[in-house]
Amino acid sequence: MYDENGNFYKPERGSTPAPDHIMLAFCGDAKTEMAVIWRTSTDVENGYILYRKKSGGDWLKADASFETKETDIDISNYFSVRLSGLEPGTKYIYNVGSDAHRSEDFSFETEAENVEKFSFIVITDHQKGDPCHLPDYSMVGDMLKNALKKHPECKFIFTAGDNCDNGQNELQWNGMFEGLKGIIESVPYMMTTGNHDNRGYISYFPEPMGKFYLEHADFFDFQFGPAYPQNGPDGYTGENYSFDYGNTHFLVLGINAPAVVEDWAYNDLQSSGKTWKLGAYHFPIYPVMPEGQNNDGYPWLRKPIEDGRLDILFEGHEHSFARTYPTKGDELFDRPSEGTVHYIVGNGGGNIYHSNARKTWHSAFYPQEIRVGSYTLVEIDGDVLTATAYLADGRIIDVFTINKSKDEITPIALAPTYDWTKMAFKGQMLELISRELYPEMKDGIWYAPFGVLIQFIGGKVVKEKDSLYVEAYGHRATFTDGSRLAKTDLGTVEMQGEPYFARNQLFVPVDDSAKMFEMEWYHAKRNNYINWNTPSEDKPLCKHPEE
Repeated sequence: MYDENGNFYKPERGSTPAPDHIMLAFCGDAKTEMAVIWRTSTDVENGYILYRKKSGGDWLKADASFETKETDIDISNYFSVRLSGLEPGTKYIYNVGSDAHRSEDFSFETEAENVEKFSFIVITDHQKGDPCHLPDYSMVGDMLKNALKKHPECKFIFTAGDNCDNGQNELQWNGMFEGLKGIIESVPYMMTTGNHDNRGYISYFPEPMGKFYLEHADFFDFQFGPAYPQNGPDGYTGENYSFDYGNTHFLVLGINAPAVVEDWAYNDLQSSGKTWKLGAYHFPIYPVMPEGQNNDGYPWLRKPIEDGRLDILFEGHEHSFARTYPTKGDELFDRPSEGTVHYIVGNGGGNIYHSNARKTWHSAFYPQEIRVGSYTLVEIDGDVLTATAYLADGRIIDVFTINKSKDEITPIALAPTYDWTKMAFKGQMLELISRELYPEMKDGIWYAPFGVLIQFIGGKVVKEKDSLYVEAYGHRATFTDGSRLAKTDLGTVEMQGEPYFARNQLFVPVDDSAKMFEMEWYHAKRNNYINWNTPSEDKPLCKHPEE
């Protein structure tokens, strides 16, 4: 940091000659390789790791590489070393640093041969913004320490994004490393990027100013790319990578450049012959927020997720817990072989949102509106996977098991199939407001009481004897009984069919009306409901007129 006279000085939690920010990661074959990273001040010009088997033997030495980087608050050297030639199923002791400044001893364990049974922890959204200039990540740190005491067999920690509050600002990572001290030096920490990892402030002092988002997770990739597998798509390694452990393949999807990531991710999954294929992507595909949307990346990522055949996709962003039925092509199924389970992990830092809601695609849901973190324990035993979601206080949110040999999920939850076609908006069933007002197919065209939909989402609706006026999301339209011509804010539009009255409501063509309001829609044939969606997260509540 610099004072008003341009003189550099170290911030609190700034780098020193002693190594800090020490973190383990899988960088390749987990049976024989391991990566370690750390940070020092710039007056330390060399670094190395000493390691040996925990059972005894000579210390081995491996020199580390480093890069110097000036961040928004500090100038430091960032070291990394990738160990190879390790023995499978072996515990090692190690320390890092320079001749003059060494860390304490830590440990790690390589994957054993032919592993069929193992477990790991999943967390997400543990970012903390307070205190502003010295963020406190002790809540997630305490939760993980207690979880690892309860489940000491866990082999690594897997995240679904928003690992810190502002990923372009070093003081945030300083806070995360401080909070996770005593954990990630001995348990590999495999992170997925989220929108908070992508963002930053131009200046953090005296108060944060100039918030921005990047299209590339620059500081994340700089810090952690040297430790993670470098097998992602060109230009986006670090935030995209994959690795194997036991009989399971893990795919990590960053939030940037989904069009670039699409083919890489699909090919990566198709090339794996592992029993299980699990992934992480920060933004939920089937959100719990009433206003949530999934257009950030799903149009491109549908191919790897569904056709590449992920068994489970771990997600974050919405700070509540939810789990979908097996899902493919926006249809909901019963058996795990029929689709991907989308699993929103909750949040690890006690960061709450309000009014999240269960949607028709969620077979399990918990609105995490208490200031307690959560994590999920995933246990794999051959062709059986069990995921248990815990609150930090020990209470269980959800338990479910996938049994591949039986092609079964327990507890049993059958995906809904409706006799009359139902209506939903962003997955929320209209229910009472649309009682017996089911969409109809006539001459190959879907019709629905569009005014009822707009009423449900809070838009303006005026119903006249022979016409319907609707207004929402900055658009408006008037539909008239028996006329294909609709008057809209963009002019007169000729529709595919004529509106008609049924059950005291005006039914209009679904596709035409959706386009007028920049909505998308689909008919989930297996489940028999029509879902409307909009990329907007606005809440179109009709307000009283101002005087």
